[in-house]
Amino acid sequence: MTKLQKDHLMILLESMDSKMQITLEAVTAVDHKIDSVRDELKEEIAILDCKIMGLSKRVDTIDKKVDAVDKKVDAVDKKVDAVHKELTAHRNDTEQHSSQPKRPLKRVA
Repeated sequence: MTKLQKDHLMILLESMDSKMQITLEAVTAVDHKIDSVRDELKEEIAILDCKIMGLSKRVDTIDKKVDAVDKKVDAVDKKVDAVHKELTAHRNDTEQHSSQPKRPLKRVA
């Protein structure tokens, strides 16, 4: 190998080495960026988990309140049905005891 060929080879190797360094720095920068984004996402997920837990507790509370209202509505429905039966029985009893219709009066001419 001649000195000129050796010099060219050294130049090529140095160029390749600098390009490899640049590539390695870029990969390292991207790796750090990915790690940073991963950490941010973990924090956001943790925050969302806390919010979901809070919402779940609120939904449970609302479910209990809705169940209580349902029970109250059922009780009111039963009372309305009982009053309806009583009124129907009273109406039937009243109609049975009503006086006979009067005969119409005839006019005397």
